[in-house]
Amino acid sequence: MADKINVIPYQRVYSGQAHTYMGERKKTGIFHLSKNMFMLVLVGFLLGRANILDGLAPFGIAFYISLLTKDKKYSYIGLFVLLGMFTTHINTAKYIIALALSFIVFLVIRDKVRAKTFMTAIAASFVMFLAGLIYMLATEIYIYDLVMEGFESVVVFVFVYILSYAVPIIIQRRNRKVLSNEELICIAILSAVVVSGLANIVIGNFRIKNIFGILLTLIFAYNGGASIGASVGITIGIITSMSSIETPMVISIYGFSGLLAGIFKDLGKKGSAIGIILGNAILTFYINGSTEVLIQFEEIIASCMLFIIMPRAMMQYMEKFANANNYKIDKTRSERIKEMIYLRLKEYSNAFSELATTYGNIAEKEKLIDQNDMANMVDEVAEKICKHCGMCRSCWHNNFYSTYNDIVNVISYLESYGKIKSEKIPQVLKKRCIKLDSLIDAIMGRFEVHKVHYEWQRRLFESRQLVAEQFEGVAHIIDDLSKEINMKIDFRTEVEDALYVAFDKEGIPIDKITVLEKEDEKFEIAIEKRACFDRKQCDERIAPIVSKVIGRDVVRKPKLCKADAKTGNCSFTLTEAEKYRIATGVARVSKDDICGDSYSFIDLPDGKYMMALSDGMGSGERAAKESQASISVLEQLMEAGFEKDVAIKTINSILVLKSSEETFSTMDLSMVDLYTGKVEFVKIGAASSFIKRANGDVEVIRSTSLPIGILNNVDIESFGQRLNNGDFVVMMSDGVLDADSDVDEKEQWIISALKKIKSKNPQRIADDLLDMAIKKYGNKIKDDMTVMISKVWEVR
Repeated sequence: MADKINVIPYQRVYSGQAHTYMGERKKTGIFHLSKNMFMLVLVGFLLGRANILDGLAPFGIAFYISLLTKDKKYSYIGLFVLLGMFTTHINTAKYIIALALSFIVFLVIRDKVRAKTFMTAIAASFVMFLAGLIYMLATEIYIYDLVMEGFESVVVFVFVYILSYAVPIIIQRRNRKVLSNEELICIAILSAVVVSGLANIVIGNFRIKNIFGILLTLIFAYNGGASIGASVGITIGIITSMSSIETPMVISIYGFSGLLAGIFKDLGKKGSAIGIILGNAILTFYINGSTEVLIQFEEIIASCMLFIIMPRAMMQYMEKFANANNYKIDKTRSERIKEMIYLRLKEYSNAFSELATTYGNIAEKEKLIDQNDMANMVDEVAEKICKHCGMCRSCWHNNFYSTYNDIVNVISYLESYGKIKSEKIPQVLKKRCIKLDSLIDAIMGRFEVHKVHYEWQRRLFESRQLVAEQFEGVAHIIDDLSKEINMKIDFRTEVEDALYVAFDKEGIPIDKITVLEKEDEKFEIAIEKRACFDRKQCDERIAPIVSKVIGRDVVRKPKLCKADAKTGNCSFTLTEAEKYRIATGVARVSKDDICGDSYSFIDLPDGKYMMALSDGMGSGERAAKESQASISVLEQLMEAGFEKDVAIKTINSILVLKSSEETFSTMDLSMVDLYTGKVEFVKIGAASSFIKRANGDVEVIRSTSLPIGILNNVDIESFGQRLNNGDFVVMMSDGVLDADSDVDEKEQWIISALKKIKSKNPQRIADDLLDMAIKKYGNKIKDDMTVMISKVWEVR
């Protein structure tokens, strides 16, 4: 063996400027001013300026604490908050104490309260009140000041809650595309408070606070519509009124103007601007009864001009945050389309039902030879043998009834016994007929021809019956599909919006989400996204997020994703996880080289799990073909949505028509509803099945029906049971059940064996049970033997 050689890949060595640049970048540290950092500095400065009741400035303190709980690197933002306070007439001594206490307290408890907004808000409120109390102890204490400190602490508590939604939007590195309603409102409130920090800044006759307040209302109204515009307008009006001595009438002006701006958004930017102007004019005239305005017309015009010239890219960016109508559907159209599809499928179902009835009404010939056949056979024999016989006149003219009845008796005897004995030929016919041997040969020949013809007629009838059953099965499937389409289905758009927000927070790009809630209150979530190239994102990342949002466990179905080669997207569906899980173990041994038993265990639609076992007649290749055909057809029909009765009747018809020889096989079918734990046993000539309960008790499921493929009409026996956590379903072929010949009841040794086996592993139980059966046979394989064990457990 050659020695292993380690190959070191080529690496370019950089020096000089590159090395110096990296060193300089490391030295800059937190002073590297990114877009997010600039935004934090600006917001901190303006929040420091923002105040209410002409002297209280709790917003900057709450903002600083919210940042400290995220990362201690934001501690320097407190300097800009303090700088903003210095530019106003606020008494900064108390807030310097508050900033210092915040830095000390939250540096210690940051890790404990980081993920707990309520605890953070309580701690922030306590710090604010303690800072005010320390300041009053150093100066003077009045009851009024204590009440105001309590009020200020409450404001800090509330604002920390608001910032818990708004701050992550600012500090996240990736751009968010969709906001929840809570985040949208909190961003609007934060923006309003920031705008209030522009109070007392006047350029000429323009008050900057009013200009940006109107501009903010315009942006949200244009992108979000009337409801968002009115909400943001009222918020800005409330904050503006609290931060100055202006009249509270400003609240109604902002709110009404935002409402009209949203209503006129269909006319474009100019329409929203006209809505703002009209709202201000109407309410000003209504409140004052004159032309004296509360917000200067020049300020409104300036805001409208800034809004109109705002770049399209910025407007599109804001639209992603404010537009709440991106994912709505036209329910009227969808209901109409659903009704059209339902009616058309109903027509198809009725058509197939009529075809099934037509084919099914064809009567089956009950007897091998009926009265007409008998008359025809007698006529043909007489025409062939007796017409040119010299005794024809004596036999058929003089003794017609006697001759006719004698030949009928011969044919009847031939029908009953298959051959004619000499002593059974009527004596009168023997004495009268001079061509007796030729007559008997003609009768036997005509009978053989008629028997072949009858057999083909029977086969043709069975084929028609099979077609009728298939038509009926197709009619049932189409009818079920029409009912499923017409069932009450709610498109849960609010859940869709919540999922868009949740995925956006995690940085997972999603193209389309559709959430359905059916009549049984089960969710079905269809998701389309960029393909992950089999990295299992749908199971490992997406499913947990969906489960967290809807509050229910979900699983992906089908197990394989569907990728679109043209778009590069994959689509899959998440459904509510079943309450129960099943694991199946199988053990089998064959008498010959090929085992005549076949089995299957598969997941079916609608949360069903099927276990099937078929034992072909005899053993070897022929038995294997029969059982494999039964299992294969059963799988295909059940997965296609056929009812189990229709599927079994179809298999029976196929086996009956498949060959002129006797071919049959047993069918042992168990179907478990994974949502309810109910199991249904369907047995056709199959060996007994068993249920081993978690407490050790064993129940027997017996059958007395014939195998499929023997009779045209199969006798289906069905048994229902309820499974609990830890129960086992035990299915086996008759080779295992018949292993103990010393007991009268074959099931007794299986019951004793299952009680002795203590293992909880279904594969181990199947192996042990098969080993016991082989020992019962004296360590000889006298028949094909198969054991299938399925364990059911409840998902916690």
